[in-house]
Amino acid sequence: MTTRVSSARPFAGLRPEQVAFVGEYVATTPTKLVFVQLLCWPTVSAGWAMLSQASSALRNVRGELTTLGAPKGTSWIHQVSPQLSSSLERDAAAAETTLATLIRRLPLRFAVAVVEHEIGQPAGSEALRYRSLFTASLTAYGAYLESANQPACHALVAPSGDPATSHTQQQAYDEVLPHLDSATRLVPLALSFWSDSRVPLPLELAQLAAAAVGRHVLAPAEASPLFETVRTHLVPPSRFHSVGTPGRRRK
Repeated sequence: MTTRVSSARPFAGLRPEQVAFVGEYVATTPTKLVFVQLLCWPTVSAGWAMLSQASSALRNVRGELTTLGAPKGTSWIHQVSPQLSSSLERDAAAAETTLATLIRRLPLRFAVAVVEHEIGQPAGSEALRYRSLFTASLTAYGAYLESANQPACHALVAPSGDPATSHTQQQAYDEVLPHLDSATRLVPLALSFWSDSRVPLPLELAQLAAAAVGRHVLAPAEASPLFETVRTHLVPPSRFHSVGTPGRRRK
């Protein structure tokens, strides 16, 4: 069953550190499709509170530069993370560096999986793609939990898509989880989908991090403070876990 959560139906009985989030990014070029899935979780109980405080502090510091008539941001950062970048709409050039610094100081970890599909080659089904993504990202998350001797989060919140896509994701998740080496440790982790248009800050941050990874895959030669910060927060087994294109990028 696909579970949807919202601000009207918060995570009853769960502490903030028991909730992890999923970021997603999809991009197309003339030569390939790129799909990114990124899991994001706090390593201390105050992790999500620290994100909220950092975001508020950024708004307070930058508030004097932001007016009521400030134009809506049009850069990719503003499109992906409107709340986190709201005070940076008049300073798009500094937005990436500023948000990279914000993320770098937070006690968070990321597990990422990337599927790359060359245009003209068989793409496989959507279900197969989600199984590949969940296998890679959950394997990395489970390995982190084992090495850190920590329990799994109890909720994994993904952005809500159309009902058919969410159903496919849920089925892929349910099929993959029992077969992972860390399945016993990951049993408490339940996938759900955020249904409100205004997303919580941790989900927006996960989306921003996934976009930074995806943009790096598309243009690896371009400098990206955000990607470099995300990479320092990635957990093993690989620094950059890519599936779908054997022999490619491992950092």
